[in-house]
Amino acid sequence: MTAYFTLPTLCPACASTLVREGEYLVCRGEDCPAQVVGGISRWVKKTGVLGIGDAVIEALVDAGKVTDAADLYTMDPNDIASVIVGGSRLGSSAHSIVAELRAKAEMPLHVLVGSTGIPMCSRSVCKTIVEAGFDTLDRMRCATKADIERIPGLGPTKADAFVDGLRARAGLIDRLLANGVRVKGKVVGWLTGKSVCMTGFRDAAMEQAFEAAGGTVKSSVGRGLTYLVAKDPNGASGKLDKARGLGVIVLSQREMWDIINA
Repeated sequence: MTAYFTLPTLCPACASTLVREGEYLVCRGEDCPAQVVGGISRWVKKTGVLGIGDAVIEALVDAGKVTDAADLYTMDPNDIASVIVGGSRLGSSAHSIVAELRAKAEMPLHVLVGSTGIPMCSRSVCKTIVEAGFDTLDRMRCATKADIERIPGLGPTKADAFVDGLRARAGLIDRLLANGVRVKGKVVGWLTGKSVCMTGFRDAAMEQAFEAAGGTVKSSVGRGLTYLVAKDPNGASGKLDKARGLGVIVLSQREMWDIINA
């Protein structure tokens, strides 16, 4: 027997009409409580803030303490201590929550923009845009769809999503910055002016150490790249072939660590 079911047409949280996007049904209601909680939750997780789970976020939203991610940075621990989560007051946990938010308030530009929920534009996509020269918020905001479309690996669909999405989130980003979020400045060190790309593996510790020394981590091989670190430097791959053709220095992981730790 074949089973049939009817797709819902309204959001169960706010009754807005659902929109079909590929295989998903999406609510675009601006005041949808589920969207509000989801947006704040995404921001918290993507920016690495610990100790603020969905239950806490839902409680803060229900209590009227926050309406978006920017409101997190205006919270007074004494004011939110009385918020009930799972039957108990936040109490002293409120001070830990606010302290954690303040400790993580400085972040790279691609994390700031990529954590606001622009469709199809994750932090990695935003990092590619930063690497292409749009490395300040003003430059990002001045970028046209044609500018973004020309960046290798993006294309017209992501370009449309990024430019339109960044414009739609201008108010949120401005409020985040006004409330204490800071864009991390470029580090100057012995690897300033150098860039690295990895192939065959990914090492987050190596990326962080390279950036801490002033270098730039890139996601693709292109002109101006300094180093390509390969799991097998003697192997064959598209990135290795392109790097050799461009005269990029190909290194093993150990050789890269030697340079970082020099």
